[in-house]
Amino acid sequence: MTVNPPPPRARLRALDGLRFLAAVAVVGYHYTGVRTGFWGTAPSNVFPTLNHVTRYGFIGVELFFVISGFVILMTAWRAPIERFTASRIARLFPAYWAAVILTAIMQYFWGGGRQPSLRETLVNLTMLQDPFDIVDIQGAFWTLWIELKFYLLIGVFVLVGINRARVIAFAALWPLLSQIAQVTHAPMLGSLLIPSYAPYFAAGMALFLLYRDGNSVIVWLVLALDTILCLDQITDYAPRVSRYVGQEVSPAVCGVLVLVFIALVWAVSSGPLARIQWRWLTVAGALTYPLYLVHGQFGFMIIDLLHERLNAYVTLSVAVLVAVALAFALHYLVERRFHDPLRGAVQRGLSDLKT
Repeated sequence: MTVNPPPPRARLRALDGLRFLAAVAVVGYHYTGVRTGFWGTAPSNVFPTLNHVTRYGFIGVELFFVISGFVILMTAWRAPIERFTASRIARLFPAYWAAVILTAIMQYFWGGGRQPSLRETLVNLTMLQDPFDIVDIQGAFWTLWIELKFYLLIGVFVLVGINRARVIAFAALWPLLSQIAQVTHAPMLGSLLIPSYAPYFAAGMALFLLYRDGNSVIVWLVLALDTILCLDQITDYAPRVSRYVGQEVSPAVCGVLVLVFIALVWAVSSGPLARIQWRWLTVAGALTYPLYLVHGQFGFMIIDLLHERLNAYVTLSVAVLVAVALAFALHYLVERRFHDPLRGAVQRGLSDLKT
């Protein structure tokens, strides 16, 4: 008797939209939430009402990590290591290389912001500036090193073999072990296991299992454990963000937002919002990564140059439009042109190494 494979599932377009929402939150935080000096005063003075919302936009990064745990596990499931590695390199690097080069050129002409040396720029092209203690040419790049470490862990998982039981065990034990490494002051192990963000990735992995296999008591329990650890991390982090913002950032509000974001990832993948098939959400999702890469220094340059000449909201609008335009350019001129050729070349090269 022949068993037909299950029909392919529709693209999770609402998840694409959620990724874009996370990027918008981060942009709002950097432009109007956190103190940068480019407005000439604290953003809370320039945008007293808006700042009450955007000071919490940093949690967009945590949402990114939850979504990444979901999507990367989906990408890696039953994929050979060559295909997984090639897909990640092709996804990350073309837009990233372009963003580094464009930022270096922009910083040469703009006296504000970060002023990377040639050596710092070259090291940034590797995406390994953090372990070499080199400044990120764009402030938001720090998260990419976190992502790379997660990819490394999943790559090891691919080599060992991914199955449901192993994912459940990993999603439960990894965040706990990372916390132990943190409290026992094991720096090397703690760095590899990413204690501050492991619960978010693990929660995303549990959410993927609910999407892939349906409801399961054990998976829901793992998700509950990971969510509790996420709440512990975010409430501990909130006082530090208060210092960055110069205004109170409520741990309780941060905790509620994390709960809402995790619930939204479930809703757009396994819940009622999974049926949403608005095509524009996929376009928005495609712009998320390039927008995240370029919004920082380019937006700060616009704010620095225009804030004394134009109304604050006009200046903010111009900064956002410039960032979005650059994101469109990176996606359509770089990512769409170089993604497939680079992925194919890397996959063939890795396959040749095995023969």
